[in-house]
Amino acid sequence: MDVLVEWLVEHMVVAVLVLTRLSAMLMAMPAIGVGIPRRVRVMLALTMTGLLLPTIAERPAMQSLPDFDHLVELAIVVAQEAMIGMLIGATVQIVITGIQLAGEVITGTGGMQLGESMDEATQSSMPALAKMVGMLVTAVMLLSGGHRMMLSLLLESFDKMPPGNVVFHETMLQAVIDCMSGALASGVRVSAPIVAALLLSNLVTGLISRTMPQINVLAVGLSVNALALLVVTSLTIGSVAWIFQDDLAANVERLSSVWVEGG
Repeated sequence: MDVLVEWLVEHMVVAVLVLTRLSAMLMAMPAIGVGIPRRVRVMLALTMTGLLLPTIAERPAMQSLPDFDHLVELAIVVAQEAMIGMLIGATVQIVITGIQLAGEVITGTGGMQLGESMDEATQSSMPALAKMVGMLVTAVMLLSGGHRMMLSLLLESFDKMPPGNVVFHETMLQAVIDCMSGALASGVRVSAPIVAALLLSNLVTGLISRTMPQINVLAVGLSVNALALLVVTSLTIGSVAWIFQDDLAANVERLSSVWVEGG
């Protein structure tokens, strides 16, 4: 028992750095950062840190870890570790947020802005359809092993960029920009067929109103738009899973190249 305590005291700084990077990743990830009790998240982070610490602490890079004479130096290193963890976890969240844009575009085009709910991740109101798309993508992430991909990416970051030896470079910022642009493009791809169907229904409604002026265009148009929205959404919602998996794989590969360059 005394040997274990001495070993933990000797590697206390490494444990803090590993815990910081891991905790930041878990906080930024969907389905973990929001919706899970805080005590469960703390226990999960501590348990995973305990499993990773023995292998990370014995690596040669950890033997040359500098001594931190001031708390300011340690705080700067901890902040760097937190930024790396948030970079990994936010990759998935950015993709999900971009795909949720499709729900907002569809809702605005279909004239169904009244159906809004609270989003726990952003603490802001969003259309119910956008929230449903976000929950669907989160479920797809868990079913397709996206959480395991994030953990493997975290372990790879420890190999290429050991705790206490974080180096920031321009490629990281470019990776975030590419992730955001790809996520927005995915949202447009998901919403494109539904928006096209809604525009076609508006065109048909306009033609009917010109040929039959006695019909209440407002009532008929809202009903036709709602019907078109529900039918086309039910037919094309499955494409969300494929688009999300492709974007997630591309972002994981992009971050892997970032670690290689940083290492």
